[in-house]
Amino acid sequence: MPLHNCYRCLTTHMNKEDNIKKAQTIYRAGLEKSDQALNLVHELLACNVTDYIVKAGKDWMYFDVSLAMEYFIKNNDIDGLYHAGIYWKNFDYQRGINQILEWDNDEYIFRAGRFWKQFDYERGLARLIELHSSKYIYHAGLDWKRFNHKIGFDALLNIGDPEYIFYAGMHWVYFDYEKASEVLIKIENCECIYKAGCQWKWFDYEHGWQILERNVIQGRKWRGKALENERWKKGLKEMWEGMKKDINKI
Repeated sequence: MPLHNCYRCLTTHMNKEDNIKKAQTIYRAGLEKSDQALNLVHELLACNVTDYIVKAGKDWMYFDVSLAMEYFIKNNDIDGLYHAGIYWKNFDYQRGINQILEWDNDEYIFRAGRFWKQFDYERGLARLIELHSSKYIYHAGLDWKRFNHKIGFDALLNIGDPEYIFYAGMHWVYFDYEKASEVLIKIENCECIYKAGCQWKWFDYEHGWQILERNVIQGRKWRGKALENERWKKGLKEMWEGMKKDINKI
């Protein structure tokens, strides 16, 4: 690394440490001299240290919530805004919700829906769907206080991520196993087909097995496991017995 780059990195590190120390001093002053706390907000924001801004909003007797929220929004500080929504007594949830949904961050949308005292669950789910976030649609279906599982289910199938379709089939309170089996089989993910056959309340073993057979190499491991699994063995037995009856009818 060139010498001037080393110097620049060292200077940046020293400035950051200085800002942390200054923010700590201002934070303590706001605790000790509560009547002057409002006058210290601008100085604290200038230090650009998220943790102490959040702590001040939580602990100071007087704090300019609107100004601090504006600071987080202008600086795209999604972590600061999220933690403010958890800890600040006078947090403007409508403003916070509007902003967190505007940012393209599915994880923080999910976390706000789970931990904030107020949240727009309908808009939150719609935004997760816009972002094609199968992971956090699935987790929201588990952890949010309000969640439209029918809309979430349809979204998971449309996005087509076999892993989270499988997980939803294991854990969601609402799930259409017949429709999900059809989609999972079309995706032809052998591992998830095998696992769904082991864990779901209902599975289309006949068509699932056809995929495991068709994918000769990728399905080899999962065919072997299926033949050792009690749920699969029962499903395949019923399938083969049905095939024998059909043959006998001819």
